[in-house]
Amino acid sequence: MLAPLSVPAAEHLTPHDLVTYFRCPHEMELGRALHALRNTGTLGPVRTPLDVVPLRQSPLFSPPLGKLTVNEGRLDLFDDDRLVYEDPGEDDLPMLFPSERVQIDPKFTNSHSTLVDAAWGFAGRPDFVIRQADGEFYPVEYKETHLFGGYHEAHVRLFDTIQAVAECRLVEVTFGRRPAFGVVLYGDEAGGGLHEGWVRVPYEEAEAHWLEYALRQVREDRVRAPVPAERNCVSCAPNAEGYCRFAAARPPDGRDPTSHHGPSGFRP
Repeated sequence: MLAPLSVPAAEHLTPHDLVTYFRCPHEMELGRALHALRNTGTLGPVRTPLDVVPLRQSPLFSPPLGKLTVNEGRLDLFDDDRLVYEDPGEDDLPMLFPSERVQIDPKFTNSHSTLVDAAWGFAGRPDFVIRQADGEFYPVEYKETHLFGGYHEAHVRLFDTIQAVAECRLVEVTFGRRPAFGVVLYGDEAGGGLHEGWVRVPYEEAEAHWLEYALRQVREDRVRAPVPAERNCVSCAPNAEGYCRFAAARPPDGRDPTSHHGPSGFRP
């Protein structure tokens, strides 16, 4: 009798992977290779060929934005809202609720802090999950930066929308109810909080379909080509460490990216 064929496991992905892939697929590859280095002492594999042709723009189209709403000021929180999840790996998150309104879900009280979607091979950690009085949930991703610099411009905070959509899926799987939206909370308190704001990102059928397509596209991409552009490269951590040979701009701290070999054995 023939043995049953084994189906290879889907590549594990996270919301952060989607964000970096949207900016630059090669950044995602380098970031994961460096993550392996920090955890195991050995650089992970990088599939981007050395002779790859760089792309002019992201290969991943953005999620639907037609119903997205941008709000100035503090996040709307209500007396019956409860905090049921907080990322224990983040130590600089703002305090949104007094202690009596913090009711961490029992799923996360025994060192289990990652939200996992086994069906889609996907996992991650929102900064917060809030349960409303009607039993609905929504994730909150906190960004310690200001919002109002042209949110809808492609070079500003569009990638935060991707993270919010991805975290909505994780909340849906974990708590068994689809969030109607996710929130990106911007917490720059400079100027007495003048730059505080938040974005409500809807999570409907269109966003869920976009996410499913995005995960499939990332997994099917066997090249992970770079997208060299100043707006990407100056904030790219692997580039700042001197690991990218395709960068359009080097970080402003004056590091010499040719001082050591990158993870594929080449000099950037």
